[in-house]
Amino acid sequence: MTRNPWPILGSPAHVVVRFFAKHGRAGLVLPDGWYGRPFDSLFTLTSAVDLPHGLKIEIEDGRELICEGDVTIAKMQFEEHPALKIEGFKSASWNPRDGVVRRQTYGDSGAVILVS
Repeated sequence: MTRNPWPILGSPAHVVVRFFAKHGRAGLVLPDGWYGRPFDSLFTLTSAVDLPHGLKIEIEDGRELICEGDVTIAKMQFEEHPALKIEGFKSASWNPRDGVVRRQTYGDSGAVILVS
C-alpha cells in the first residue's frame, strides 16, 4: 500500500473555516489589490460554503466572495504572515456591501489571498 506523503486538507470551505478558527481574523487581497487598509482591515468569518462548482465565503457585515470553478487553496506566507491563497477559479465576484464600492467581478487571472 502506497502512503500519500501529503495530508488531505479537506474541502475548500473546510480549509477556510480552519484557517479562521486558528487565526481569528484576516485581511483580504483581491486580484487587483488589498480590500481596505493593508494589515489594518481585518475581518472575521461568517460562513464558508462549498458550492457545486466553487466556493462562497462571507465575512463580517455581509461581505461576500464567490469563486466559481475548480478552486484550489494553498497555505502560504505573505510578508511573514500566515495566509491562504485561493486560485484556479474561472471567475470571482466580490460584493463588499459597504455602500461605497459596488460588486466587482474578476476573470480567471490572479488569486485571492486571506492574510492573518
